[in-house]
Amino acid sequence: MCNFKTYILKRTLNNNQLEITRSFDLDNLICTAKEILEENEIDLIIVNEGNNVVWKNEKSTPQQENA
Repeated sequence: MCNFKTYILKRTLNNNQLEITRSFDLDNLICTAKEILEENEIDLIIVNEGNNVVWKNEKSTPQQENA
């Protein structure tokens, strides 16, 4: 019996999670997320079947002005 795990790529927006895509291959999904992040500065997460976060992008911190 095959036991595949499903991973879901979601965008977080105003505390809501919007599903972008799902896959059985976590590495492929992380690669897809990184490609999306190259062009857009948005919050992305990947969750497993139990809705546990397995990957998330680090938000860019605002640059501090020199005093």
